[in-house]
Amino acid sequence: MSATARPKSSLLPIAARTAGALAGALALTAGTYVLRNTTYARLDRARAERAGFTLRTTMINGHGIRFAEGPDAGPALVLLPGQVSDLWNYARVMRDLSRDFHVYAVDIPGHGGSEHDPELYSGAVLGELFADFIAGVVGEQAIVSGHSSGGLIAAWLAASRPEVVAALVLEDPPFFSSVLPAAEKTTNHVDLATTAHAYLAQHSPGSGPPGQPGPPAADPSAADPSAADPRAADFVAYYAEHTPMLDMFGDLGPRMRAQALAQRAADTAQPVRWALMPPVLNEYFRGMGDYDPRFGQAFFDGSFHDHFDHALTLAAISAPTLLIHCNWFRDEDGVLMAAMSGEDAEQARDLIPDVRFERVDSGHSFHFEHPRRYARLLRGFAADTVGEVDLLD
Repeated sequence: MSATARPKSSLLPIAARTAGALAGALALTAGTYVLRNTTYARLDRARAERAGFTLRTTMINGHGIRFAEGPDAGPALVLLPGQVSDLWNYARVMRDLSRDFHVYAVDIPGHGGSEHDPELYSGAVLGELFADFIAGVVGEQAIVSGHSSGGLIAAWLAASRPEVVAALVLEDPPFFSSVLPAAEKTTNHVDLATTAHAYLAQHSPGSGPPGQPGPPAADPSAADPSAADPRAADFVAYYAEHTPMLDMFGDLGPRMRAQALAQRAADTAQPVRWALMPPVLNEYFRGMGDYDPRFGQAFFDGSFHDHFDHALTLAAISAPTLLIHCNWFRDEDGVLMAAMSGEDAEQARDLIPDVRFERVDSGHSFHFEHPRRYARLLRGFAADTVGEVDLLD
């Protein structure tokens, strides 16, 4: 896709795809369309559970990690989701993958049922944590597939702990683009990271973002954000109210904000769902319910990349690697509306010693938007590259 300027857009390419998908709703009955958009997550998870996936928790280096494990049908495959997503983001591809692999889908700390601890929110720390997860729980070399920020973690893991990695799949990870100062001209920084930073500054009195004091409490009740404002303890509501993404929908945007805020006011245990919005947008908000905005802060201030040089890491990967690059473009303000530009992807491709490269026509969440294509690509790559795997002591 060309990197030339396009008409003024908002900050998440998800929104652009969603706007186009609305036209497709006219070809479906309203009932079928709404049913799909509001029940997809429950149905995807039910299919995964019928395929034999069970939830488990374990302690790795003193930290709680939740994961879903499938039946032992082949080589171990560890799935690392991207930012905001929990392990069920892979639900619609779990059943297919479980026919050929022993699948472990994990919650990254700061997401889902894994521990929420900002001391863990760096690529190097998380890479070491999941290398120990493979050694201690999986017990054999694994194929590691990471999406987005999960791909960054997977790359660090493969470069620094090669003994636990049989092969590596990097699904549209933000190499180079997520590192400051380049990150300031990316959709993730302008939208999610900046919103997380603002939320922490405004709604954590006395305990603002790491290294920064929080705003003073104006009255005793403000010392407890949830006492002063119900939304103060709810990042989902704050994000829905402040994200520039919903501006993409024009006159519909304010209604969508109002619906999201009303849903959160009624029940914060339920995800935000828009009946007329396709799963790709609803899925983003579903995962946000158990997301720690301090993870976003780590991208805002760059601490996620402490002791993590992308070029050195990629050059040090010895495992056979599949690098998947999804659609991208820059808006007229020069903001990268994707994870990697074409130049970023080419640089990553040139640095990885043993690499297969796939350019796919997809939004950022390839495995979610095109699960059969993702599974077919991963299965073919594994068949070509993975033979015997080493058991780990």
